[in-house]
Amino acid sequence: MEDPPRLESHYGSMVWTNPTTETIRKKECLCHNCDNLKPDQPDNCSKAEALFQIIKRENVALIITRCPAWKPKKEATCVG
Repeated sequence: MEDPPRLESHYGSMVWTNPTTETIRKKECLCHNCDNLKPDQPDNCSKAEALFQIIKRENVALIITRCPAWKPKKEATCVG
């Protein structure tokens, strides 16, 4: 690892965080940059929703680097 993990508070819990990937997570994650990501809407991506349920339950963060359903956002902005 470029930088050692550090203990940080996220959503009320202390968790180990990789500072290198945490700084690029939202910018580089396919989900955060996909037109199919529609949180809290009935037509939200089923893959993203399933991953979100794991993220909430386990208090982890993920960077998705592969997805067969990825669709470029109409806007070039990052969700976050």
